[in-house]
Amino acid sequence: MPVNSSQRRRMIATVNPYMTNLFHLRNPFIVAWWSASFPGFGHVLLGKYITGFLLMVWEVFANNIAHLNEGIFYSMTGRPEAALKVMNEEWLWLYVTFYVFIIWDSYRQAIEYNKYYILSVREGAPIQMKNINPLEINVLEKRKPGYALFWSLLTPGLGHFYLNRLPSIVFGVFLWIIIAYYSGLYKCVLYTVRGEFELVSQTANPQWFLFLPSLYVFLAYDSYVSTVEYNKLFDRELEKHLKASYQNRDFKMPL
Repeated sequence: MPVNSSQRRRMIATVNPYMTNLFHLRNPFIVAWWSASFPGFGHVLLGKYITGFLLMVWEVFANNIAHLNEGIFYSMTGRPEAALKVMNEEWLWLYVTFYVFIIWDSYRQAIEYNKYYILSVREGAPIQMKNINPLEINVLEKRKPGYALFWSLLTPGLGHFYLNRLPSIVFGVFLWIIIAYYSGLYKCVLYTVRGEFELVSQTANPQWFLFLPSLYVFLAYDSYVSTVEYNKLFDRELEKHLKASYQNRDFKMPL
């Protein structure tokens, strides 16, 4: 039941000129799964962008020091001796501790944020539909999730341009460029197109290459899901506006 505006304690979303951040229902297992695929992704899904980006930097740094991806590559290609030889055991122990904690923390926070979201909806939290400053404009609008997905699949980060989410644009594109460069991705694509397949295996760096699948799929997934949730927020704001402006106070919804 909506409460008096003076009794509201919670907000459902914030809109500033550079992005929109909001609470919405999330499956805690899906959040935990993304944290397991790449530490930091789960926290980004929860709207904790600074925390998520720092954890993503940690993942790249610690994984490279521990040579974990290289070890996985050698293990999966039937060379366990090479995997044991290349991995740094001291950093591996430190990595595992952080890895488990990050998964648990994202799962826990997803549950708590879902409770917060339900309470904020019951309180009838107000929704801001636009924010403008001299440098940027951000307006809640209906967008097509398929467009966000298409542009993200074409080049990771472009889907977030469509959403007007500046931090994800800057960090997502920056991280993609760094990892694609060191993995040799675009050179491998070029050699594949030319049919020079022997050069692909010589060029690809497995330590960096194994970051790519998680990052590519996550950026596409996040842009699609965020578009869907922004549309729901738009609908909720419009519903509240129409109800406040045009609905008779004595009107009772028939059941």
